[in-house]
Amino acid sequence: MGKYPKADNELAAAQYFLKACMQGDFKRADFYMLKDSENIADLKQLKEAYHHSNRDIRAAYDHADIIVEDNESVNADMKIITYKNSYDNINRKLKAVNLNGDWKIDLKYTVSGNL
Repeated sequence: MGKYPKADNELAAAQYFLKACMQGDFKRADFYMLKDSENIADLKQLKEAYHHSNRDIRAAYDHADIIVEDNESVNADMKIITYKNSYDNINRKLKAVNLNGDWKIDLKYTVSGNL
């Protein structure tokens, strides 16, 4: 397939996406994201915030672990994952959507909180 592995389930999509963001690899994060104008804009904001943070903070996120707190099923093709990372320990939510067996992250849910 491409240079990134396919996300076969919602947890893989979340892990791949989050780790890419935490490591500053926004091209890889984009691969695991549902493509629409709102998500693209939200990812751009994350990228800008990452690049405006200092090296110590970027290094801390790079080495942080992702901790899944909950995996809620909205339906067979939509899951809400509650997670935090070991650096800042703030609970956040991600929405993962199944598109013909390929799971993608709908980032706008994390930003807006709307299904």
